[in-house]
Parts: sequence; C-alpha cells; structure tokens
Amino acid sequence: MIDQKLIDEINEKTPIVDLVSEFVSLSKKGKNYMGLCPFHQEKTPSFSVSPEKNIAKCMGCGEGGSPINFYRKIKQISFDDACHDLAERAGIVLKTRKEKVLDPNEHLFNLLQETASFYQFNLKNSEKGHEALKYLQQRQMTIDSIDHFRLGYAPPFSDTLYQLLKDKGYQVSDMIKLGVVKQKDDGSYYDLFSDRVIFPITDFKGRVVGFSGRTMNSKESIKYINSPETSLFKKGLLLYHFYEGLEDIRKTKQIILYEGFFDVISSYMADIKNGVATMGTALTKDQAKLMKQVAPSVLIAYDGDNAGQKATDHAIPILESQGLKVEVLEIPDKMDPDEFIKDYGPEAYDKLFYDHISDPYQFRYQYYRKGKKFDNANDVKLFKNQIIDMIKYADTSIQAMYQRKLSLDLNMPLEAIEIPKKVVPREVPYLPPKKEIKKILNKFEKAERYLVFAMLRSREVAMLVKKSLKVTDFADHMTANIRLKIANYYDSHVKMDVNDFLDTLTHDEREHMINHLFMDTIWLEEEPITDEQVTAFIEINKLANDKRRLDYLIQKVNDDNFTDADVEERDMLMKKLKTRK
Repeated sequence: MIDQKLIDEINEKTPIVDLVSEFVSLSKKGKNYMGLCPFHQEKTPSFSVSPEKNIAKCMGCGEGGSPINFYRKIKQISFDDACHDLAERAGIVLKTRKEKVLDPNEHLFNLLQETASFYQFNLKNSEKGHEALKYLQQRQMTIDSIDHFRLGYAPPFSDTLYQLLKDKGYQVSDMIKLGVVKQKDDGSYYDLFSDRVIFPITDFKGRVVGFSGRTMNSKESIKYINSPETSLFKKGLLLYHFYEGLEDIRKTKQIILYEGFFDVISSYMADIKNGVATMGTALTKDQAKLMKQVAPSVLIAYDGDNAGQKATDHAIPILESQGLKVEVLEIPDKMDPDEFIKDYGPEAYDKLFYDHISDPYQFRYQYYRKGKKFDNANDVKLFKNQIIDMIKYADTSIQAMYQRKLSLDLNMPLEAIEIPKKVVPREVPYLPPKKEIKKILNKFEKAERYLVFAMLRSREVAMLVKKSLKVTDFADHMTANIRLKIANYYDSHVKMDVNDFLDTLTHDEREHMINHLFMDTIWLEEEPITDEQVTAFIEINKLANDKRRLDYLIQKVNDDNFTDADVEERDMLMKKLKTRK
C-alpha cells in the first residue's frame, strides 16, 4: 500500500494541464483549460482542467479527478500502476511496487520482435536484401524513412526464419499460432513470407503484432500477403503507423487516414507525419474509436479512384458516429497519395491540403451525383433519395442549403424535396444518468460487495475467497454470481482485465456491476481493503445464509403462517447473528 503522503506528493508534482494535454486537445478559457471529454462522446467541450486546483473534471459525466485518478482512468490501469508511472516521471522513488505479473503473451511479443529484427537485418545485410533496398530507394524512400517504418526483407529460402527462431528456443506451435511459419503436408515447416519487402504492424503500445509482405515482382498477381488473424493481430482493431505517429497526431490534433502503407510513407517523407492506414480493409468502428482517443479531427485521404471514393463514403458516418470532425482530401486524376507525390512532388501535394479539401456533405453530394443523368427518372429518384438521406439528421441550415441546391439541379420546386421528421438522431447528446435512490445495504451485502472489489484487485484474494466460501454463502444472488465468475476468470488468467471480464457476464450482471458495484465509494475512491478486512468479510458472508433464513421466518411469523418450530428457529438464529456482530 502506498503511503498517503507519497500519493499527495505525486499529485502535487504532476501538472494536470501537461498530463491531460497528452490525451486531450485543450484551449485556455479564463483561468482554466477546456477540451472534449475523453470519457464520453460530445461535441461541445465540457472537460475542465484547473491548473490552480490541479484537477480535471467533466461537467457532463463527472469523470476526472486528480492527476493519478485521471491517468488511471485514461490508461485503464490500476491505482498502484498509475502512482508508479507518474512517480517515475516526477523523479519520486517508490519502494512498495509489487512484483509485476508477467503478460501471458510476453513470449509471443518477443517472438514477433525477434522476427521483425530478423527481417530488418536481412534488408541491409544480405545480397537479396540489397535488391529489396534498391527497390525501396527506387520508390524514393530514404534510409531514415526505412528505419522509421522498420522495413525489412524476407529471404527467398523457405525455412530461414523457422531455423533461427527454433535455434533461439521458440516453440514451433507459437510460430504457427502467430502465422510467421506454416507446416506442409509432409510435416516440414516453412516461412510464410518469402522474397518480399516486410512491413511490421504494431499495436497502440508500439509492440509488433503482425506483418505485411509486398512482392517486388510486377508480374506477381498477389501484391500483399498479410499475417493471418491471431490473438494479437486483428486488422479491424489496428491502424498502421498509429503508435509511431502519435507525437505528430497530438501536435496537429488531427489524423490523416490513408488506405495503403506507401501512402503513409510517402506523406511522411513529404513532412506530413500524422498519417495512419487501414491496411486495405474497410474502416471499422473500433478503428474510429481508437482515433477518437487521440485526436478530435480526421482527414480522409483515400485513393481518388471509384473504389477509394466508395470507401470514403463508407468511412464518413463511422467516423462521425464517434464525434470526430471529418474532412475529405480529394486527389485529382484518380491517383492515390503515393502516386501524386511521386508525379508532382511534395509541394504540390501540400497545396492539395489548402484547395482540395471538402466537408462530408460536399464530397458526398458530388459522389452521389457522378454518372447520373437528370433526364432519367430512375437516376433523379435515386439521387434525390441519397441526398435526403444524407441531410436528414443535419443542422437545419445545412438542410436548407442542400434542399435549394437539389431543387436547382433537378429543376423541381422546393416543396417536392421533403425531409422526413427526425425520429432517432444520429448523435444523441450525452445526458448524465438520473440519480437513483441508493439501496441501503445490510452488513452481509456490504461484506459480499467488498469481497468482490478485493477479488478484482488480487488473484490471491480471489483464490482465498473461492476456497473459503460455498456457493450457497451469499447475501445477494447477482453479486454472488459475479463473485463466482471472478474466481472462474482467474482460473485461465494471471491478471484481471476488468473490461475483458465484463464481457464474460450476462447483460444483467454487467448492468449490476456498472450501475451499482462500480458506483460504490470504496471502488470509486480506490479505498484499500486490508487482509484483516477480507478475513472478516468472509466470516460475515458465511452467516448470510442464516440471515436469509431469518428474514424468511420473520415474514412467516408476520403473515401468521408459522409453527412453533418456526418461532424456535427464528429466536435461535436471532441470538446466533446477534452474538456474531
């Protein structure tokens, strides 16, 4: 347990404005700073940061707190880990850190890092690698950019990586699980990537989780081969160059969203360094959420061809649903960013950011209009419906503007362009939940709830509780179900991940945890629960059966539906529970 004086010192030596600025775009408003709340979706900044009080708080949802509490919540880590991270930044030595539980996937991350290093070494230190290096330089890549993106080369020999990893003691089952090695029908092993330029893919912490390999042979029908989906590599959750671009993303307060690796790389060399890519797949809601965590604005810079425009149309509502400001970079001549930079140079590309930017409505209006003939009734009907659908949730001024535009283009009266009344808005403004009258817990319910908190914080406590209590030892059936599931979770996990655990619960159990247990002051304030308290709570919980039985008997007596034996048992239980207070 960390001494309160040290906690206070860590908070005092961590300027809240500097800390919050790492995660939220802030602007000065009087004495304080304001920004969009990182804990809920909103359009109007309500997250207030006070340098004078050294605290942050959302006026809408109430989230925030001291530097330690803000950091804990934004990073989704424990109170102790937040204290140690911020103490290290502030130059404060803490000696109470518990031995860190190893990530059960650490050996897999190490294997992938070893693989990435092998490919990087081969690019610069092998004869075939020099051919790959020459190919990259012909694509106008510099050594600095090659190093920044950690590009590599997979040699053409079928099992070179397999032999290297085996010699270093890695299990072949892990190589196959991560998709870097495959097995033939005859039982032999071979490398997935062969004679390809390698692009390592990292997660939001900068750890290598997968690879993409590009052929250098223009006659090859398959340009890219990607790592298969694994427990670590899920394309719908990742963005290429997200971690590496974080510093520039936070400086510019914007993300530029590309389709391909070379678009990101060429833009980086053109000094536009806040770019990420979706790796050839349609944008997902999870990727939009990831972007929302670090920037308020996204500029879509997909290819200028029909496929790129279709992908842009798909991406716009997904990004807007997360409260992101969206703009579109329209690249001329159906080119992609990489091609445009190579043909016209960085200066011409930079100029596009001034005179080829559209808002989502401008882009979609022109995109929907393309190829339609306004003397064809089917085209007129389709275009009209597309535009009405586009603006039906928009601000009334935007609706009026596009109604007039549609009226002129289709040569029809305004009255004929009727926008349906809003039924369900696309973006519902955040309203804090109504305060409910809190149920007053008895000591048995409190003991059970506090045991759940202690179990969430410690695997050892969870195992002790599991050993000490029977399934029938419970005060509240919903809390008891959660208690049992926590114990089961630890059977297959070394460390508790609360978000992951919530996914194992039923809807009702999850609602109970979020709306009741997690609203308890003990949980919100991270109040410590000692070993002595855990022991006492276990003993109280053992009596919960008796308390339920007593309540039942009291009700029977009150309803005049009892026997002498019921009264005798009631009195015995009352005496027993009274003596065990």
